[in-house]
Amino acid sequence: MGRPENPIPDPASPLGRLAVALRDGRRRARFSYAELSDRTRFISPGTLQRAASGVVLPRWEVAQAFARVCGMNADEIARLWHAAYRSSPGRRGASSPRRPTPRPDRIKDLSGFCLALEELRQANGAPSFRMMQSRARATGRELSRSTAYRISTGQQAPASAECLEAFLVACEVPPRDRTVWLDAWRQVQWHAARQEAERREEMRQLESVVAENMRGQVTHETAVRMLRKAGFDALERFRRFDAPWSVECLECAATFRVRLSDVVLVRATCPDCPKLAERVREAWAELLTNRSGLLSRQQVRALRAATVLQPRLYRDHLDVPVFVADRTTLTTLRSGVWHPALEEALRRHVRRPFYLDVLLVQDYDTTPSRQSGLRHRRLAKAAGLIDGPLETRPPGQDADRSNAAAQADGALGRVATTVRRNPVPSGPAIKAPWKPTSNSGA
Repeated sequence: MGRPENPIPDPASPLGRLAVALRDGRRRARFSYAELSDRTRFISPGTLQRAASGVVLPRWEVAQAFARVCGMNADEIARLWHAAYRSSPGRRGASSPRRPTPRPDRIKDLSGFCLALEELRQANGAPSFRMMQSRARATGRELSRSTAYRISTGQQAPASAECLEAFLVACEVPPRDRTVWLDAWRQVQWHAARQEAERREEMRQLESVVAENMRGQVTHETAVRMLRKAGFDALERFRRFDAPWSVECLECAATFRVRLSDVVLVRATCPDCPKLAERVREAWAELLTNRSGLLSRQQVRALRAATVLQPRLYRDHLDVPVFVADRTTLTTLRSGVWHPALEEALRRHVRRPFYLDVLLVQDYDTTPSRQSGLRHRRLAKAAGLIDGPLETRPPGQDADRSNAAAQADGALGRVATTVRRNPVPSGPAIKAPWKPTSNSGA
């Protein structure tokens, strides 16, 4: 004889009344939990024992299988289960009366229709998707678990009236109530088809505006020209104005799919370009820690005194401009022996093949001074060259905050630009170009 079951914590509660009914039915049937599990075929003895413990709410299919095998009244067990479901903590409607079944005649679109179907599933016991598949097959209808999941989560609307009816049967909706749902589904399908037709007409009119021929259709040559003007290059033949098109970004060589209609409406952007600068800054910060041990102390000091500027990845060439503020830093970094360490750090963050090109950007006063490093950093920042400096602040820099920063007279380009400076006491204003230094040291 097996050991006695633990007492039900609260036999008067809705969950306790369900557990009492399940235990009484098992005793009348004279089944052990092992025998009960053999007869249900897919439920373990431990699950059946927990269902009758009065501690946790069993799944709907477990309670129904328990009642069916023991010869109990299925409708009474369903009533007790729904009462326990509504009063259980953390369940929808636990602190309020049971929510009414959603009104399908008030649904406006397909997303709202899917939301109403999920509310219907919850209101009818929240059966698992496996149980929904079994219920549909028992009536000769087909409803896979994945289809039921996508409908419940709003990823996919019922594709046909047969699919919707199988979902309703799986939720145990009576036949007299299914007609309202089928009528509502046909109505939202009609609205969706109408909206799609209006969208296609808008796209046709937009295409006729940008087309260069009498037929009002964009040719492949025109599409490629518009694509390149937006900064992308085509990877396949142009098919249709509103069809997905495989393209490559001219800046970072990332491949993705866009629609030419989105390009015309300026809604197509490269997903990888904003991430490039962040990844290069992460690699630069890792380089300053000298984790690989490839850099000398002098090189680390020089790199901390320099500033990495906005990088640019064109096809497979990665340009990393580095601003140096003094001649000592330039002398240390011009050799290029630190480039392998930077390339090693970059390849851990920029996950695509590239050829590295480091550009040293430098500009100096003819008269050296203690403030020249700070002054040139301010010049680069005012000109838009510095995008978040990573170098540490040199000692004594806080004392120079009162000095006026020089103003840039124009946009500084990648190679050379003129900057207007404030006049120095010894002479007139000086115009000095920004001098780039490449890997070759020229």
